[in-house]
Amino acid sequence: MNKIKLALLGTVTITILSIFSLSGASVTEASEISKDSGTTSEEIQKIAVSPLYTEEENRAQNALNIIKEKYSNVESKINKSGEVILNSEDEKRVSQAIQEYLDLVGYNPLLRGVGKNWWNSTSFVSTVIDVGLIALGLWTTAGSVNAVRTLLRNNRRNITRMIEKEIMKKIGLSVGSFVGAAIDVALTIASTSVGGVLAEGLDRVDGKNDNYIFA
Repeated sequence: MNKIKLALLGTVTITILSIFSLSGASVTEASEISKDSGTTSEEIQKIAVSPLYTEEENRAQNALNIIKEKYSNVESKINKSGEVILNSEDEKRVSQAIQEYLDLVGYNPLLRGVGKNWWNSTSFVSTVIDVGLIALGLWTTAGSVNAVRTLLRNNRRNITRMIEKEIMKKIGLSVGSFVGAAIDVALTIASTSVGGVLAEGLDRVDGKNDNYIFA
């Protein structure tokens, strides 16, 4: 809905109301853009499709806490190179944990193709990655930047396989050919969230760097 208001000095301001349906909840954002500010139509569209994520983030955090508690006793087996040793039971546990998380947040795959929304955001994808790492006993949010980089370097193969297999399977995000480049980027990002740096890496290598992955 666009509402045109005439300002006192003749400046025309366009108010764009963008209504989004996310996880069954409607989120409305109003963005006021001055017509004489030089804002392009593409910039207006970008502002208009920036949804508010408060409800989704709260739901995601609660779901993550449940997953962390359930899989808190998982201990990874590490070889001399610092790489985790995985078996079929570990992979099954990853798949199960990710599915449980998606069920808890009410993941709706139909919304993936509807513009920029929660399911395309780096926030959502980063948490899905973290859930998989939790199920492997490889996850940390309290470590150092160096600890995150060491984990990525030592477990590049395992993490690549998990992202390619589980993300493509569970949330329909085809990132296979970009994972290697995303990990390279992630190794340059200063953060203590493994999922966070990987999701940001994917966001950067998709060519847009706009907090959405392939959207």
